[in-house]
Amino acid sequence: MNNNNFKYAIIIVVMIILFVGIYYIFKNINENNKEKIEYLRDYKVNEYIQTYISDENMARIYLNDYVNNMIYNTEESYYLLAENYRNKRFGSYENYVNYLKNLDNYDITMASFYKQERNGRIFFGVYDTSNNLYIFKTKGVMQYSVYLDDYTVEIW
Repeated sequence: MNNNNFKYAIIIVVMIILFVGIYYIFKNINENNKEKIEYLRDYKVNEYIQTYISDENMARIYLNDYVNNMIYNTEESYYLLAENYRNKRFGSYENYVNYLKNLDNYDITMASFYKQERNGRIFFGVYDTSNNLYIFKTKGVMQYSVYLDDYTVEIW
């Protein structure tokens, strides 16, 4: 074999190795990209994406929903109170409205919370920055009744 043929053979082998290497690199990149954009696929009817909400965020959502009702829909917030608690603590809607008027402000922010599970129900106790307690007795997601203390009636 002469010197020129040997050089051409080496160049051909190097080019084949280079093309095979580039092919496998692009193949791996495409497979990785498919995994990353799987969430962009076209979902069918009744298909859903599961999301996870932490207990802290769920407690914050319950508190914000109730405070929003206190401000913009007072009657709804009154009926969100557990019936036995509502009757014993306030007696009437007018007394509840007076209670809300006596609150310093509606700037209610969650300071801490706890979560308990009793008798198949989940309870979120939320303390605001003024150390007021709001207890949310859940029946399902965003289906709850509220207690503004833990001593007026038996909650558990």
